[in-house]
Amino acid sequence: MKKNLIGSEELEQFYKDKFYFSYSSINKLLFSPSMFYTHYVLRQKEDSVDPHLVKGRVIHCLLLNEKDFDKEFIIVPGKLPSGNNRLIVDEIFKIHLNIGNDSLLLENHEVAIINLLEKINLHQKLKTDEARTKKILVDDNINYFDFLKKSQGKTLVDYETLAYCKECVESVKKNDNIRTLLQLDKTKEDTHIEVYNELPITTENNLYFNSELYGFKGILDNLIIDKEAKRIFINDVKTTGKPLMDFPDSVEYYKYWIQAAIYYQLAFYKFLKGNEEDIDKWTITFTFVVIDKYNQVYPFQVSGDTMLDWLVSLRDEIIPVLEYHYNKKDYTLPYELALGNIKL
Repeated sequence: MKKNLIGSEELEQFYKDKFYFSYSSINKLLFSPSMFYTHYVLRQKEDSVDPHLVKGRVIHCLLLNEKDFDKEFIIVPGKLPSGNNRLIVDEIFKIHLNIGNDSLLLENHEVAIINLLEKINLHQKLKTDEARTKKILVDDNINYFDFLKKSQGKTLVDYETLAYCKECVESVKKNDNIRTLLQLDKTKEDTHIEVYNELPITTENNLYFNSELYGFKGILDNLIIDKEAKRIFINDVKTTGKPLMDFPDSVEYYKYWIQAAIYYQLAFYKFLKGNEEDIDKWTITFTFVVIDKYNQVYPFQVSGDTMLDWLVSLRDEIIPVLEYHYNKKDYTLPYELALGNIKL
C-alpha cells in the first residue's frame, strides 16, 4: 500500500489539523514511516500494549500520581475461566458491546449463549436449554463478565506485575536523593517550590524556528520549579531490563535523547519564554531517574553541554526528517532510503 496518496480521504483529514509530534510519534516515523501512517493517519492503533510499557505506566502512576491508579488500571482477577468457558464469555461480551446497554448481565444474554453452545457443540447432551445455560452461568464466568465490563477504557494489570511495580516504587522512595529530586516530601511551607506530575505540554514553537504546520507535545513525568534558585528540574522515570551501567547505551539505542531535547523545549516555552528580562538567570536541568532489573535506582543527570549537543542534533538530524515526510506527505520508506542514500 502506497503511503503518499495525497488525494486519499484519510490523509486529507490528517492534514486538516495541526499535528503535534511527540517522542513516540517521532520514533515511529524514524523507524517505519508506514507504521506512523497506519497509526496516526489511518488511526489504526494497536489494541495490545507491550508488557514493559504497562510496567512503566504503572510505576509512573504509583510513584507520581497514585490517586488516579483506579481510573487508569484494573487488576486482573486471580482466577479466570479457561477453555470453552472463557471463549463463550469473550464472545458474549463482544455481543454485549455491540448492543450498547451496559446494564445487561451475563444471564441477560441467554439466547446468545444457547446459540454459541450449539455452534461449538458444547453441553448438547443435556436435554433443555435451561440446563445448558446453567453450565455457563456459574460464579467464575459471571465474575469474569463483570470484570470485562469494568475494564473498559482501562489497562489490565496482573498481580505479579503490580507486585513488581510496587517493589520498584519502594526502591525509589527509599532513596533520599531521589525523594529530594522528585520533591516527594514537599510541604505547604515550601512555597518557592512548584511540583508538576504527569504534566502535558504542547508548543507551537521550536528553539530554532517557528512552524505553522506542526508543533511538539509531551507528558513530562515530573517537573520541579525552584523559584528561589531559578531552576527548572525535568525528571523522567525510566525502567530498564539491563543493569544501570548500560543505560547510557540505551539513551542512544532508544533515542531517549530526542525525548530529553523535546521536553527541554516544552518546559522552556511553557515557563520561561516571554520573560526575556529574567530568562538568562534561569537554568533547566534534565535527569533520567532509572530503575534497573535489580531495583537499583540512579539519577542520570544530563550536563548542559550534552543537552546543547542534543538540541543541535534535534535541529540538524531529526527536524529535516520530520519535515521531509510531513511536507511531502511521503510515508513509504525511512528518510535515507526514500532519498536513495543507502548503497551497498
